[in-house]
Amino acid sequence: MGQIINVASRIVLVPLFLVAWGADIYGEWLLLSSLVAYLSLTEMGAQLYIVNRMTQAYAHRDNDQFCKILHTGLALFLIIPIAVFIIFVAVIVFFNPASFLHITQTGHGTVILVLAILAFQIVLSLPQSVLLRVYFAVEMLPRGVMLINLMQLMSFIFLAGGLWLRWGMVAIAILQLIPYGLIAGMALFDLNRKFPHFKILSLREAEFSFGLSFIKPSLHFFLIQLSQAFSVQGIVLVVGMLMGPIQVVLFSTMRTLVNLIRSFLDQLSHAAWPELTRLDAQEDMDKFLALFRVILRSTLMAAIFFITIFHFYGGHIYHFWLRKTVPFEQPVMDLFLIYISQFIFWLACSHPLQATNRHHTLAKVLFISSILTITLAYLGGRHLGLPGIVLGMIIGDLVLPFWFVPYLLHGYQGCFSFKFFAAEMVPYGGSLVILTTIPWLAPVVFLLLLLWWLRAVPGRVLALGRLRELKW
Repeated sequence: MGQIINVASRIVLVPLFLVAWGADIYGEWLLLSSLVAYLSLTEMGAQLYIVNRMTQAYAHRDNDQFCKILHTGLALFLIIPIAVFIIFVAVIVFFNPASFLHITQTGHGTVILVLAILAFQIVLSLPQSVLLRVYFAVEMLPRGVMLINLMQLMSFIFLAGGLWLRWGMVAIAILQLIPYGLIAGMALFDLNRKFPHFKILSLREAEFSFGLSFIKPSLHFFLIQLSQAFSVQGIVLVVGMLMGPIQVVLFSTMRTLVNLIRSFLDQLSHAAWPELTRLDAQEDMDKFLALFRVILRSTLMAAIFFITIFHFYGGHIYHFWLRKTVPFEQPVMDLFLIYISQFIFWLACSHPLQATNRHHTLAKVLFISSILTITLAYLGGRHLGLPGIVLGMIIGDLVLPFWFVPYLLHGYQGCFSFKFFAAEMVPYGGSLVILTTIPWLAPVVFLLLLLWWLRAVPGRVLALGRLRELKW
């Protein structure tokens, strides 16, 4: 359900934005959203570390330690975001952000107000995310996923309704904020009712000194998130500074399409994340390996299908989707497909490292890679335009994370060997080459891929046996 809502939001909302506001205003909205997105880094990576620690504590039935981690984490994510919000508002009031973002269509007052509302969304989202992930830690995954899906559905309905009525930026920003507050309240009430011994409302077990102990291990998660911000939001800002809002819309809409496959991986990996953490704590590597193989093969299968479709029919889909309000560039689409084909592989390999808190070297590598990527994208954009930006993204990934992340996974467990990755990547790469050069062989190729994927199903049943025991 979450995947359906996520895809529907990405597909439906973009044309509604374009119809309601036009490409210029929508491009400026994307620039403002990209700027505010950096505020989510104020949690400094502690959120993922805290969730992993809670999962481990609950797996060992250490309730005292669980409460201490939860209370300290919530206290941190209430105090720090509020302080950062106040500082951010003061900065944007005294320094006009529209000038360096090349925003000309939206008034100064509207820019300030929209930025403030979007920033307050970050204030709500950080503690809310910890509350929702408590469900993952206490083996109530379906209930947590249900609340996440409900929030996505509410956001989709609110935004679609507001855009259908052609409301402006301020109203849309408020509509985007409301679901975060509602779901946070629902999760807080539900968890306090089901687990009164957690005493969430009191935060009695929060300790400042204990919270300081989160900083060092969390900084590695922070580097991962910072690298993602550079690679995602930073590239949008580069496009805006070099080429203007219209090119921002073209870049963002094409990236939205190719990122549909990433959203599939995110849903799959994050649903299995607590199970990976538990299996690692229990040192059950047979089930761990089987679960990861299913995640990887499922993602690669979906990527093959997606890339094939958009290589041949991307232009028709793009024009139908946006009603020809934005020009389509086939070379840019093909470069994006090349980018996602390698990106999806190493991203899947990074998730087990993060789920088991073995991400220290990963964080440093991804941070270095993100700096390299944004530099290459800037240089490519200066000389080759939008295709040069995407080409810079591809080169930045191939230089480091494409080969180094699997190497780190092998360092974690020897079973993730060259032979293991060859068995996954040879069918993947070979299928893409055949399908894009000899498309009439597609039925045979997909049949062979299905058989290849089915070989992982017994491992899936073995690895996910515990998921059947999860309670609502």
